[in-house]
Amino acid sequence: MMANMRVAVIGPQDLVESVLEIGSYYADLSMFAAPYVHERDTLEVVARVMDHADILLFTGPIPYQIALLAAPDKPMVHVHYSGTALYKVLFDYYRQEIKLFNDTLRISVDVLQCKEVEEPLQEIGLPFGEMYVKTYETGMGNEELVRFHYDLWRKGCVDATVTCVTSVYKSLQQLDVPVFRVVPTRSSMRDCLNRALLEGKSLRYSSTQIAVGIMNVDNFTKVAKEAASEYEIQRKKIILQQIVIDFGEETQSLIKWSDSDEVSFITTRGIIEQVTHKFQDAPLLLEIMERLQWNASIGIGIGRTANEAEGKAREALLKAKSGGGGNCYLIMQDGIVYGPMGSELTLEYSARSENPELLSLAKKIGLSVGTINKLISLCRRLGTSTLTASQLAEGFGITLRSARRIMAVLEKYEMARIVGEEQPAGRGRPRQIYTLNLEGVTYE
Repeated sequence: MMANMRVAVIGPQDLVESVLEIGSYYADLSMFAAPYVHERDTLEVVARVMDHADILLFTGPIPYQIALLAAPDKPMVHVHYSGTALYKVLFDYYRQEIKLFNDTLRISVDVLQCKEVEEPLQEIGLPFGEMYVKTYETGMGNEELVRFHYDLWRKGCVDATVTCVTSVYKSLQQLDVPVFRVVPTRSSMRDCLNRALLEGKSLRYSSTQIAVGIMNVDNFTKVAKEAASEYEIQRKKIILQQIVIDFGEETQSLIKWSDSDEVSFITTRGIIEQVTHKFQDAPLLLEIMERLQWNASIGIGIGRTANEAEGKAREALLKAKSGGGGNCYLIMQDGIVYGPMGSELTLEYSARSENPELLSLAKKIGLSVGTINKLISLCRRLGTSTLTASQLAEGFGITLRSARRIMAVLEKYEMARIVGEEQPAGRGRPRQIYTLNLEGVTYE
């Protein structure tokens, strides 16, 4: 009989208890409490429970983001805060006679999206005037949110403050600021538990999926001709064999050597996920380049069968070679692509889409769906839609010439415009800086 998935519930004590109460009805989950006093204690709590949990469940987005930045090798989920949770706050707000029902509402709200705040107010017909919303962004700390609310209240801009963060709630109370705390709804907690359950099932299933990797030395014929002697080539081939055998031993792979300077290996997805640190690194590629000074390309495919995985690996190898080689790409069973792995800008995007608007756009501008999705992923990774062709080339793992061609296409169809120039270090012509107009383009 398969053991239950162990879930550590991390957050403030009261929210942890609420999740555990609802979670007691989930027979496949073995849950235990891991409360903290303040969000800054998140990493300490995570370190304490890491070895005892299969999944980490956070009661809010802030501790989740803190843990995500530390990149623990564990599946993580968090409870979402939605506008629905505001109903109880609004009821308490008027029950305490801070305002009469026909008075205009003046509040500040954090974490939630502006739309999530406006919709509940409109649905129940409450009049609202000044409303200040500070949506949570990665890296935003407790102090910034406290300052946001306190400054508005001190200036007389708001009558009360609404926060989704327990530590912010306590800090504002100490400052004698009228404050209400939003807690997630029970349905949000159930949704999160269902995601944890799916993560657990996916974890068990995915770790046994088959992974096939194909490694090819780029331009080997040219490399061989440029070698000082045949002996040098043979020595390097022996070193290559040692590198691959060591990698095979580490990943428990079956290795297949072909006559076409191509090496393939077969193992499980779970092992590949582990050695590549969740598909971010390319240790085999890095060692080949460092020890042999050879450019190599690697494609890795994940599938339910060896044939399916090999097909994905071939597709991934083509992507790795498309920018001149020297890259590693991985394609999942569902078409999600990771790459170029081992670079500072490893992207995650879908090579396909069923979105009719995206398909129409791709056809109109003459770029593939994968390229558009990859572009969106790059902007998200950089945290900006302003970039140069050089940054695009680096992020895509392609030549500068190819990157300029993509920028020219985007500019032609008014999806990019030049907003400035930058002078590269040393000599060279100034690089044009583009801002991309991806508004309304949905990543799929």
